[in-house]
Amino acid sequence: MKPKISIGSLGGTISMTSSKSNQGIAPKLSAKDFIELLPDIEKIASIDAESLFALPSGHLKFEMLLEALRWAKKQVELGSNGVILTQGTDTLEESAFFCDLFWDKSEPLILMGAMRSPEMLGAEGIRNLYNSILSASSPNSRNRGVMVVMNDAIHVPRWMRKSHSLAVETFCSDGKTHGFVAEGRVEYFCPPLQRVVLPLPSCLCKKIFLWEQTLDVDIGVLDWVKASVDGLVISGFGAGHVSLETAQRLKEIIECMPVIIATRTTEGPTAYSTYGYIGSEIDCIKQGAMMAGYLSAKKARILLWAILNNNLGMKYFQDYLDKMIY
Repeated sequence: MKPKISIGSLGGTISMTSSKSNQGIAPKLSAKDFIELLPDIEKIASIDAESLFALPSGHLKFEMLLEALRWAKKQVELGSNGVILTQGTDTLEESAFFCDLFWDKSEPLILMGAMRSPEMLGAEGIRNLYNSILSASSPNSRNRGVMVVMNDAIHVPRWMRKSHSLAVETFCSDGKTHGFVAEGRVEYFCPPLQRVVLPLPSCLCKKIFLWEQTLDVDIGVLDWVKASVDGLVISGFGAGHVSLETAQRLKEIIECMPVIIATRTTEGPTAYSTYGYIGSEIDCIKQGAMMAGYLSAKKARILLWAILNNNLGMKYFQDYLDKMIY
């Protein structure tokens, strides 16, 4: 019996075409339009397709992703063996990480997109969608949570990042990819990873601010932070460090809200016990900040948002970090 796969379109480059050659591309294609571009796909799986949104991914909101998640869970309850969400690549790593925090089904949820629109020479979107259908249909994809399928590779959200603004091979994973699609085979390189799955948030009212440390950074924004948000994620220098002026105000911020410090570099973890100067990781930890370990600042912001909007303790943040490594 053929597997049943549900596809929900959120928009993105994969759905974009142009009305006039000099006006650029915008989301226009529906989920059903994608299926028509896949000949003989019905031999592989029974497909249901629905357009949920038609937006560039930078316009998506957490509330929209929660709506997409509810739709995806409903599809599984109605008998789908796997679900695919198509969206733009600008925020794909964040959307995938967000969804993975709340996906509690054994069936796989695949996110995918394209770097080139269907009108462009060498457009890869339909191949990515085909590989996503294969991945969602594979029994070996069960119990792996959310995955991203792009450019023949299978990524897990915690390690995946977009590394190039335009290149097709933009998505990479620290360490190595989770799997690969080759000659119609879906191959994984490791068993399912340890995961932390949270309830869908009980409210959407908590706000998290992401602030990057830069040379001679202006700390005036911290007055606004104290008055306006519920959590702060700092994208710190090097192994998770902050400026002298930031360090001198860190304690007063921590008394108001949780503060997470990540590294602004693209690879590697924060340190915990190497540097001892003012603003170093040792100093920040002593003041009460938490280090993000291998988690990027963008993903630390999402995890903190999910924890605070579920009224959960910061133990859950550390639990997530502990399950990233063995």
